[in-house]
Formats: sequence, C-alpha cells, structure tokens
Amino acid sequence: MCARHIWSNWHKKWKGEERRKQFWRCCKSSYEVKFKEELEKMDKLGKDICRDLLYYPKKSWVRAYFEVHSKCDVVENNMCETFNSWILASRHKSIITMLEEIRRKIMTRQVDMLKFADTWISDISPMARLLLEDSKDLARKCTVLWNADVGFEIGEGLHKHVVNLTDKVCTCRAWQLRGIPCQHVVLAYYHINEEPEQAVEHWYKRDTFLKAYKYFIQPMTNMKMWPETNNPKIEPPKPKPMPGRPQRNRRKGKDEPKKKYGKLSKCGVKMTCSKCHQQGHNKRYCKLKIGCIHNKVAKAHKVLANLMQLEAQANLQTLCALIQQGLEGLMKLEAQSNQHQVQQIRAGLLEED
Repeated sequence: MCARHIWSNWHKKWKGEERRKQFWRCCKSSYEVKFKEELEKMDKLGKDICRDLLYYPKKSWVRAYFEVHSKCDVVENNMCETFNSWILASRHKSIITMLEEIRRKIMTRQVDMLKFADTWISDISPMARLLLEDSKDLARKCTVLWNADVGFEIGEGLHKHVVNLTDKVCTCRAWQLRGIPCQHVVLAYYHINEEPEQAVEHWYKRDTFLKAYKYFIQPMTNMKMWPETNNPKIEPPKPKPMPGRPQRNRRKGKDEPKKKYGKLSKCGVKMTCSKCHQQGHNKRYCKLKIGCIHNKVAKAHKVLANLMQLEAQANLQTLCALIQQGLEGLMKLEAQSNQHQVQQIRAGLLEED
C-alpha cells in the first residue's frame, strides 16, 4: 500500500499543513517509540484524528512496522508510478506495438545502466554513498559509549540507541530497514577506527548491480521476417466507446503542486538598470538613456531642418534656371519672328518697284 494514497484519502477529512507534516513524521518513524511520540502529537491536532489514521494497517505505511529482510524503507509507490509514466506513450498503442516499444526501451536502459556502473568511484552505488555521507554528517552531533566488546551506546539529543556490530542491529532500525549504516552505526565504527563502508549491504554493491543487468534482451527482426504459423490470427478487442474525452494524465489532488509554464513573475523583484547600474528601474526607463534619446532626437530634427532648407534652396535655384532658359527661348523666337516680318516687307517693296 502506498502512503501517498493513504494520505490522499485521509486528507479529505483532515486538512491543514500542520496535519500533513505530522502525517509524514508518523509515516517515516523508523522505530515504535518514535511513532507513538509522533502519534501523540497528531492526537492534539483533532478529535478522533488518530482513530481515522490507524484505520489503515500500520504495516502498510509506517516504517516502524516494516519487515527488514527487503532492505527497503520506501513508503510510497513512486518506483511503479515512474515506470508507468515511462511507458505512458506506448500504453495507448496496440499490444504488439506497445510491447515492441517497451522492449526497445529496456534494451536501451540496460546499456545505459552498464555505462552508469562504469562511472562509480567506489564499490558502493552513488545513491547509497550519498546516504552514507549524510549519516556521517549526522554522526558528528552524537556521543558514544563503548562496552569494549560489540555494544555501543549512542546518544542523540534526548534519545539513546544501542548498536551491536556483530548482529548488525541498531535500536533505531534504520540500519536494518535500509541496509545502509545510520549515524549511530557510523559513529560506532569510527570509534573503533574502522570504516562504516563495510557495513553497507551487498544490495548496494557493484557486483549485485551488474548481476541485475547481466540478462540481456536479444535483438529481433521486423514482423515481416517472422516465421508464419497456421494458428488463427490474433485480432484486437473491439473498441468500446466511453463517455467523455479519454484521459491520459493522472488527476492531481488539490494539495499537489501544479506545473507552472512560462516565465516567473517579476513582482517584488528589485530591478537594476544595466545602463546606470541603479535600482528601481530598468534600462528601458532609464533617465540617462531617455536624455540621450532626447538629444539624439533633437539632433535628428536639426539635421532634417537643414536638409529641408538645402532642398528648398536647391529647388529655387533650379526654378530660376528654368525661367532663365524660358526667357532666352522666347527672346530667340521673338527675334526670329521680327526678322521674318522684315523680310516679307522687303519682298513686298521690291514687287511694287
């Protein structure tokens, strides 16, 4: 059972951020005393709130009641949901196409995982290494008392835990649940001058990782090259039209964060101008830039006025030249006309004589 689904059902009646946080504190309590302490805090947040919570079997969602043989303290079903999302596009296709795409995905994943194993800097997986380093940081805040044998008394605030290195047991149960040393086990190993890496279970080692991916999926030819058979052809089931539009994405709860698309809002952010390097405005509304723009505009107007004046002067000179040419042409025509009249008069006088 997934703790996320339990929370979703329980949250319908018991809402609130503080109740949500307290639910996950109860869920992730690794030992029974811690769980009861968190349950007492939960009881103060509402009448019958614990009764409704304990309606669900504790072995299904509380770490304190998990079995320790699996070396897994996961309280959610995220691994299955991740795989379901990974094949989401293939699930809506026909059965053979879906299986073929999943086969290709798994083949590619096996190659990626083998390449990933080559990047390990030690025999322990990177994720287990990160959890171990976190335990080392927490171990600095603890105190240790050794009985000179295999027993250690580790103090952590108001709590004390007993560590037995021979039986691989810590009373906080985090070591047994996860298979990675908790802060109490780390401090115990450091106290006897030994490395806590030796206490990491073999499930997190390179050899086990490679064994998980040593069975390869063999390549295949396309469907046209498959051997023929006399068996009846497998037909797909008849589609049944369902009411409404088919839904692909999971419906998210009201408390789940929504995906945000687009740009983040600039509300509340102090803008810094890249022109004058002052806060309160950007370069678009910078006074220095606006003043420069005004100067440029004034210069442009002045240049335009000069051009218009030069154009007017040039047009006037052209007009005067045309008028001058016209006058000269008229004078020539007038002179030619007068000369023609004189010749006619002379011809008339000669005829009379």
